[in-house]
Amino acid sequence: MLKIEDKWDVIKKAITQAVLLVSSFGYSRDSLKSNYALIPIAYYLMTIGLPTNFIDTSKQKANRAVIKKWLIRSLLKKAFSGQPDSVLRPIREILRNNGNNDFPFDEIVERFKGTNKSISFTADDIDDYLVTLRYGKPDTLSTLMLLYPSLDFKNIFHVDHIYPKSKFTRGNLSKEGIDDSKIDSYIYAVNSISNLQLLPATPNEEKNDTDFDVWFNSEYPTSKAKASYRDINYIPDMSYGYKDFLDFINERQKLISKELKNILL
Repeated sequence: MLKIEDKWDVIKKAITQAVLLVSSFGYSRDSLKSNYALIPIAYYLMTIGLPTNFIDTSKQKANRAVIKKWLIRSLLKKAFSGQPDSVLRPIREILRNNGNNDFPFDEIVERFKGTNKSISFTADDIDDYLVTLRYGKPDTLSTLMLLYPSLDFKNIFHVDHIYPKSKFTRGNLSKEGIDDSKIDSYIYAVNSISNLQLLPATPNEEKNDTDFDVWFNSEYPTSKAKASYRDINYIPDMSYGYKDFLDFINERQKLISKELKNILL
């Protein structure tokens, strides 16, 4: 039997591994809005013997993706708000009785289905909430992570405004020929999730406040490159001038909604 000090050592190692794993997903101390979400991950890692290479080994790639899927859903659905014990206890029991080494995502989803701690989504959850998220909101990063599952977040990524926010002033928009009656809508929409993408730090810094149409045509000069970028980033195939901005937002919102429904429903 483990001594108390040995148990605490194991727990600390599990929490450390959980923090490192979640950091590899792209979360930081500031963006992870519930520390309670680390507990099931740490407990799971303990049940499989705290493998030292869990974060890096290709053998666990699919399993890491499942944990990330559970984490993002739990954060978006605020599963740990209110009384977190009502979530932690049942998950601990599921993990304790887990018959294999894979994270039991389906069992957890099923256990809370129909309760106020459900991590299942509806079309209304997506259209009334997720696609209306805005820059700087806690759930925006989590939603963008769902849209960019193949990114390696061990590298640094920035939440980038596709149309540069710095250009959305009344003076500049007027110079671009935007009707005064639409300027408030432009200024509001620039922070919409439909104007956000995840970019590696260096390309984002190089992009800076360059107009989107200029940057797009410079960065992706061939038709094939343009099509690939649009596909990866849910960009509608259209003109990208300032006069097209509101149409761009509406069309990209539809593409994002469709993809989130493919992922979550």
